[in-house]
Amino acid sequence: MNNVLITVLITSYNAKKYLITCLNSMVNQTCERKYFEVIVVDDGSTDGSSNICDEYAKKYENIKVVHQENSGGPSKGRNYGIEHAQGKYIYFVDVD
Repeated sequence: MNNVLITVLITSYNAKKYLITCLNSMVNQTCERKYFEVIVVDDGSTDGSSNICDEYAKKYENIKVVHQENSGGPSKGRNYGIEHAQGKYIYFVDVD
């Protein structure tokens, strides 16, 4: 049974400077992790931020990471996230 109520979608492109703060904010929510998921779409980052995303996904079961070639903007990543979201409510968080 799917308990996910909230999906948080984050698109990230070369956002290493802000990414750890953003992801820490997600994992430190007071909502139980079984009720929300985080989908991070790495948009072809070249600054090492994709590795940070992967580390969080390994550590936290409610964080999923998708890597794609650079699309030139957040729309493609957001659309991907919407298609794969399990939550009843979807929120967008900009990494910066």
